[in-house]
Amino acid sequence: MSIDRFILEKLRNADQHTRTNLLRLFIIRIRRAEKVEAGRSRQPVSH
Repeated sequence: MSIDRFILEKLRNADQHTRTNLLRLFIIRIRRAEKVEAGRSRQPVSH
């Protein structure tokens, strides 16, 4: 199971405090992925 699916599964049954922390973790993962994608789009394509 991927970490993203794990987080989403745990969100279903988590108490409010745990849910807040899981959402923070999920947001961090999304922002990191956005940075990676932005970095890839700036690199020239080699042929």
